[in-house]
Amino acid sequence: MRRLVYVLIVVLVVGSGYGWYRYKQATAFMIALTPGAIDAMQAETATQDESAFAQPAPLEAVRQPASKDKNLYFGDLHVHTSLSFDSYLFGNRNTLDDAYDFARGKPLTTMAGERMQLSRPLDFVGITDHAETFGLMDICLNQTDIAGEIKAFCSGFDNPSLGFFMKLRTMGAQRPPTVPDFICGMTDGNCQAFARELGRPMWELIKRKADENNNPGVFTAFAAYEYSPTLPEGGKHHRNVFFRNNNTSRYAYSAYDARTAPELWQMLESDCVGNCEFLTIPHNMNKTWGLAYALHTIDGDPYTDADWARRARYEPLAEIYQIKGASECATGQSTMDEECSYEQFFPLCEDGETLGCISPTSMVRDGLKQGLVMAAQQGINPFKVGFVGATDTHNANPGDAEEYDYRGAAGVFSSPASRRLDADDPKRTWLERNPGGLAAVWARENTRDALFDSLKRREAYATSGTRIQLRFFAGKGYNEAMLDSSDVIAQAYAAGVPMGGDLQLAPDTAPTFLAIAQMDTLSVPLDRVQVIKGWLVAGRPQETVTDVACSDGRRPDVQGRCPDLAAPVEPGSCTPSKGKGAPQLAAVWSDPHYNPAEDAFYYLRVLEIPTCRWSTYDALRLGQSPPDNVPTIQRERAWSSPIWTRATQQ
Repeated sequence: MRRLVYVLIVVLVVGSGYGWYRYKQATAFMIALTPGAIDAMQAETATQDESAFAQPAPLEAVRQPASKDKNLYFGDLHVHTSLSFDSYLFGNRNTLDDAYDFARGKPLTTMAGERMQLSRPLDFVGITDHAETFGLMDICLNQTDIAGEIKAFCSGFDNPSLGFFMKLRTMGAQRPPTVPDFICGMTDGNCQAFARELGRPMWELIKRKADENNNPGVFTAFAAYEYSPTLPEGGKHHRNVFFRNNNTSRYAYSAYDARTAPELWQMLESDCVGNCEFLTIPHNMNKTWGLAYALHTIDGDPYTDADWARRARYEPLAEIYQIKGASECATGQSTMDEECSYEQFFPLCEDGETLGCISPTSMVRDGLKQGLVMAAQQGINPFKVGFVGATDTHNANPGDAEEYDYRGAAGVFSSPASRRLDADDPKRTWLERNPGGLAAVWARENTRDALFDSLKRREAYATSGTRIQLRFFAGKGYNEAMLDSSDVIAQAYAAGVPMGGDLQLAPDTAPTFLAIAQMDTLSVPLDRVQVIKGWLVAGRPQETVTDVACSDGRRPDVQGRCPDLAAPVEPGSCTPSKGKGAPQLAAVWSDPHYNPAEDAFYYLRVLEIPTCRWSTYDALRLGQSPPDNVPTIQRERAWSSPIWTRATQQ
């Protein structure tokens, strides 16, 4: 019985990726995973019309030889399998092996019978199951001699109830998430160490599977997990943890072990010795209720100088886009940038509000600007982050971010299509979610070392799901003649720095920027390339958005913006406009307002021409009109990691 209580407490602490509605809104939602219920779901899936719109035939993987100018690799660094408590409870039974096979191109199905398959295999993956429930899943899935009470509890996984889940999650949001006294009474030693040991077999399994699936030069598998402290009202302050190789920390440190991010970095730093390196990547900054770029921890304690130094050292990236929305920026929150509304459904915080809304310390762009302030005041910029995208799927289907292939991300809670489009379903408003994005990395070769090094130096970028190819450099003396040169990339490296880098020039020299974007050949052409700049004036953050390359002969006006492009989508088949957009957009650009005495950052945002949103594809599958409370179309995009220009000494 004591072990059963321990299992329940572990569940309370897990910071699920699905804090959707309050418990009282979810108590009615329950699915019995009986053979009859599964048959009924699969029968409904069989009525969906998968021929209602065009879908590309899947392609084979392409192996790229090592290149000094770097190759582009696409992957997913935020994936959950049935080893995550929430994923299993949602009805996902796809395993680690299934996830790795899917990443390499094999199809999978949801329990409801919906088929999922990538248009092209991934190049790398980091599977990030929740560390908080490693012990729980080991008990329920692998142990046969458990007590009757525990068997009864574990059998509850086969009858998913969102009400039960949300009740436990609400309790798990209490602080601090410490091991209860009665758990300590089960051991004569350290109670936290005892609880930690229960999760170690699962961590060893995860590392072994990563090694088995890692194939240098062909496919990279990172040993990884998610650290998931919970916040009230469905918030999260989570991070994914990645290791360079199979020399990792002994334990997957969870919210039980590390109450705050600084404690996590300290524990990993102490335990990651020898040929061991790690990185952490935060996600869903839009749901941190302002903690993402606050000056204090989840418990309200101010960050110390040592904390800031560790954050700068171990956290070079942020997950800017995934299924629960974009974390780039919010229109009206220190910006009037209209593109900040893309897949962003949280309101701005009003006076006195702290939960369920976006604050000035929630979004990445504001974090980048706050980093400039801290660098000017304290001499360190702990918010100097590059960007990656991810799915956060809980179906074990890494990288499945194309709109037409979206099957939800939570097993039978989001499958089949009728469930996703049901705005009255008490589980949550599925319509506000999206398929998530991808991480794109420029690296010499497809190996753990090469990819890890590129992630460390932020030579990476995020997409909303398509495979736009994007390069961004800043340097001295770039010119438009370079765009026609066969060795333009070699020239760019030789005379400057790539995305993620720092550039400092002589006081009398202004930087030039090189941007090259190519369309995803299985998607649609490009609309425009934009430069987002942030800087300080008298210590106060400023920003601008400038169009530097636009398709169809459009040119920026005096405000630096191109006219909108009319490229309607045919609603009855989701056929995009023909003859609109450009397969490639490139520019060499100089900032007309560059000031060598000011620190600044610059990053690119690339927009495609419009295509159907996933909810419109689902409506076509069901032969009904698209929902009228979400956009029917959207514009996929990519965000480069920033380049920072440093103030020069006069």
